Amino acid sequence: MKERMLAYRRKKHSKIIIIVAVFIIFLSIVLLIINSNAKKRIEVTSSYYASFVSSVQTLDKMLAQTSGAKADEIAIKMLDVYTTVIFVNDRLDLLEDNAHSFLGLEVLKNDFSAFKYTFASIVRSCIEDRDGLESEIHLKVAKHIHLFSINLPRNYENSNDFYNQFRIAAEHIKPLPNIPFEK
Repeated sequence: MKERMLAYRRKKHSKIIIIVAVFIIFLSIVLLIINSNAKKRIEVTSSYYASFVSSVQTLDKMLAQTSGAKADEIAIKMLDVYTTVIFVNDRLDLLEDNAHSFLGLEVLKNDFSAFKYTFASIVRSCIEDRDGLESEIHLKVAKHIHLFSINLPRNYENSNDFYNQFRIAAEHIKPLPNIPFEK
């Protein structure tokens, strides 16, 4: 009888050990899958973010080149800048569509979109009037874009420091839709 009890306990302990082992293996597999998916999301977001940063840097360079342009070249240069502003907006759309829970992106996207439409009026004025661009307006736009570009984090990280730095950089775009472009 005693031997039966011992055998029964061994079977019971063996079953418990097997159940615990299977549970641990299952849990490990689930955690590996979740971790792998999280890494993939971060890689995708990082890739789209790098493209966005590159487009902002291009916009900054184009604005710098516009400041030294001759009066008859201003309209063409401004049209180039405008197409780059549109490209930056497209990069923001792609980043928003492919990033998961990117804090502060919607606000920046709205500000840049408003800037795009506001900036279109000055480009139109440059093309129609051929008066060129008021240097004060150009300097304000170039200054804010440059500050945005240099304060923007270079690489994506899923951290509070990154989001804080991103938010601070995005503050430089807020005044752009409100810059008076009318002459």
